[in-house]
Amino acid sequence: MDAALDQLTTKGVLAGLNLREVADAAGVTPANIYHLFGTRQGLLRAALARETGRMADAADEAARGSFVDRRTRMFDVIAATPALALTALLALDGDPDFTPLPFLDRTRASYRAQVEAGELPADLDLDAVHLLTLAMSIGFAIYGPAAARQLGTDPRTLQARAHAVVGQMLEALLATYDPTDPTDG
Repeated sequence: MDAALDQLTTKGVLAGLNLREVADAAGVTPANIYHLFGTRQGLLRAALARETGRMADAADEAARGSFVDRRTRMFDVIAATPALALTALLALDGDPDFTPLPFLDRTRASYRAQVEAGELPADLDLDAVHLLTLAMSIGFAIYGPAAARQLGTDPRTLQARAHAVVGQMLEALLATYDPTDPTDG
């Protein structure tokens, strides 16, 4: 076990991604893959960026509604996109080019508008809230199916339950904030 952990630490989690097999499946040469993506990390990063890009419409739709609605909708979108769980590999592998917070500029602009409109407290650490809700979403995408098996429940039922808990947690975070009180936030 120590040797396995040492190998993962020294060679990286992605060492198991065999580009020759990927090239054979795609009908190209490994040289084509290296030319287009540079590394296994580059290939995985590009594939996951494509998957994240496919979420752009869902992210735009999630931008409407309350803060809690927005974050819980994105929880559902991420949970419904199992490939996004693979982003954990890039983070674990220490990929210096991995950007774990997709749509960050757009999200920050949305949060600023919500703060200016008095919907969110000015002192709420929105970057941390964004990171933690994303981490919960990715964590559910990683663990949800296995946890559903272990708990003896349907994955969709467990997702609905987790969605409700995420919403409750966010509501509790905002519960002490009164947007009608000019001294609050």
